[in-house]
Amino acid sequence: MVLAPPAKLNLWLDVLFRRDDGFHELETVMHAIDLTDRLSVRRVSGREVTLNIGGRECPGGDDNLVVRAAEAYFSGVSSVQDRFGIEADLQKNIPLGAGLGGGSADAAGMLVALDQLASHPVGPDSLAAMGASLGSDVPFFVRCGDGGTAVATGRGEKIRPLEASDSPRWTFVLLYPGVKAETASVYGRLNRGLTRPKKDLKTFLKMVADGGSVGVPEFHNSLAEPFRDMFPDLAALHDLAAERAGRPLTVTGSGSAMFTVVADRDEGELLADELRTLPFEVATVCESLPARPEQRGGHQ
Repeated sequence: MVLAPPAKLNLWLDVLFRRDDGFHELETVMHAIDLTDRLSVRRVSGREVTLNIGGRECPGGDDNLVVRAAEAYFSGVSSVQDRFGIEADLQKNIPLGAGLGGGSADAAGMLVALDQLASHPVGPDSLAAMGASLGSDVPFFVRCGDGGTAVATGRGEKIRPLEASDSPRWTFVLLYPGVKAETASVYGRLNRGLTRPKKDLKTFLKMVADGGSVGVPEFHNSLAEPFRDMFPDLAALHDLAAERAGRPLTVTGSGSAMFTVVADRDEGELLADELRTLPFEVATVCESLPARPEQRGGHQ
């Protein structure tokens, strides 16, 4: 079985407050794009989980979320018959520590693959719950790993996929400066007195449903300022890139990747070529990854 776990962009990310459990209460809009990893999963004899990794550098063994997802799945199923050996090949294309959710997407892909290979599948709701124990973004990829857009609340694990007709189809220029941003450290710099956004989520979602046809969409990320505070050199690069682009750039997640919307791929390629003259490891054009009609699962 071969899957293509996608990256995501946070089109909207509002940190509401710090919860008693130490997590932060969020409202975020996550959007799948066509930058993908490649995950091949097959049953083998025995009970071992083997992961072979190619492409970009990422942790191996038990430190990899794909392996941890397999263990979470086998720990969460009740049937002894559904414990089987797995060999997986992971081709990493999505940078880690970029706010693109690549590790979470791979973990969700493993959960979905195992459920399709199992004799007694547990279904999307159980997979999303397993995923939440691995990371706040994993349930999004369980629900939208084939594409689409969703509103996530709680610490990010409560997912409401948008209808396909309300999910935008945009072209993006995506920039990655080659620096990993530690999520916990960025949250640690979050100013509790951050000014509330001028537009609320409801207004933003209406703009999204309308296709954002008037100008560049006004994205929002509460973590942008703490990210800039933590990485002043990247903040300067961000500003220079925005000046060169002639349009705002938005940080996704807790950074360090940045993105902007362009009219079409031709315009995107021209802009990416211009921004490749700056010290970005990646400057590329990506498209929205639309939801398939048979999108996984329902609402959580």
